[in-house]
Amino acid sequence: MNGLLVFAVVPADRHTPGLLAAAEGLPPGLRVVVAGPLAAVVGDAPEGGLKGRERNALLPWLLASQKVMERLLARGPVLPVALGTVADDEERVRRMLDAGARVLDEGFRTIGDSIEMSLSVAWPLDTVVARLLPGVSAELVSAAASGGEIERQALGTLLAGLVAAERRRVRARLVERLAEIVRDFTVSEPTERGGVVDLALLVDRAAEPALGAVLDALDAEFDGTLTFRLVSPLPPYSFATVQAHLATSAELAAARQVLGVAPGAAPEAVKAAYRRLARETHPDLVPTGTEDGDDRMADVGPAGDAARFLVLSDAFRVLEGEASPVSLRRPDTLLRE
Repeated sequence: MNGLLVFAVVPADRHTPGLLAAAEGLPPGLRVVVAGPLAAVVGDAPEGGLKGRERNALLPWLLASQKVMERLLARGPVLPVALGTVADDEERVRRMLDAGARVLDEGFRTIGDSIEMSLSVAWPLDTVVARLLPGVSAELVSAAASGGEIERQALGTLLAGLVAAERRRVRARLVERLAEIVRDFTVSEPTERGGVVDLALLVDRAAEPALGAVLDALDAEFDGTLTFRLVSPLPPYSFATVQAHLATSAELAAARQVLGVAPGAAPEAVKAAYRRLARETHPDLVPTGTEDGDDRMADVGPAGDAARFLVLSDAFRVLEGEASPVSLRRPDTLLRE
């Protein structure tokens, strides 16, 4: 059994029967798993999952996921799940929704009825340099033009500093205006040579016209020298991506056996079992020899105890994840249930 790919979490009442009807480009087996007020959109996972696949093999799944998101965004808020997340079956997905309900609810409060927009701002770099050049010493410009290597380097360094200062000024103004109308945003360095700034914007659907008006005003303010490239709508990956900590059934069984706890054991019981066994195996707490100086296990013992301690720690993390199966990743925070 290959399991289920988990694409997104949505409010259950926003799903309609025909929303995910089979269509070209959509993943196979697409369906909705409901648990109370929450629902997860899932599909059949390919053999071996998606992690570790080469880009060419991954691309069709990326495009299919994008089509799923487009349909979901047309209906309302969406919490995207990290690409490649696989659950054993629908019961494991319901477990994720039930046990992670508090964090998922917080995620929906964070994004509201918003979408993500990707905004890239660029300018004609040669034009910017030409505009800044009159502020440079005429003697330095003349010396650089006459072929002096030191002078050319000095001029280049000076102009690079002026361009960087101008870029910071423009960025600050863009962020100032955009922050007035968006719910949240992130700022990153542009990848293009003429880039000024790249932003991810979390925009309320009702604020889309206002965003357009602000971009028009900024275009006029900078005399049409800036180029705005806006891509939307996008799911809010930059603000609330769901990370699911779903161990397989086999991993859960193995972890319970290592810690000696029964299925359904309370988190407190799991933690108590782990602490008891850890005290017995922690390399810093287990003696390496006997009182009469027998140190035959001095090399073997600590290494074996260290390995067993790592096994215990891994088992504890698996069962801890079972009690807290969901976290939300944002630019600078991690909220975990």
